[in-house]
Amino acid sequence: MPKKIKKTDWGDFYRSEDDFKAMRWCLKNKITIAPLAATTGNAPKDFWIEINIQGRVSRTPETFPSKEVYPQIYKYYKYYYDKHRKSI
Repeated sequence: MPKKIKKTDWGDFYRSEDDFKAMRWCLKNKITIAPLAATTGNAPKDFWIEINIQGRVSRTPETFPSKEVYPQIYKYYKYYYDKHRKSI
């Protein structure tokens, strides 16, 4: 019998319409935000958040548990949307 593959539990977060609008604007303006596993293995539990703004890449100094990653990513999308939408 094959081994059961462990999967990361991302929780039950679903973005709002405003979250989607902010994400879409950021992607069109070359601002991408993504989770980056802090541990190796099949089902990492902690993640950094990597932010790429027009080729400049940075990573959060702290890690986030898997269930908190996507709410935090959408907070960053909203932050950059509010900060840069008039200047870009």
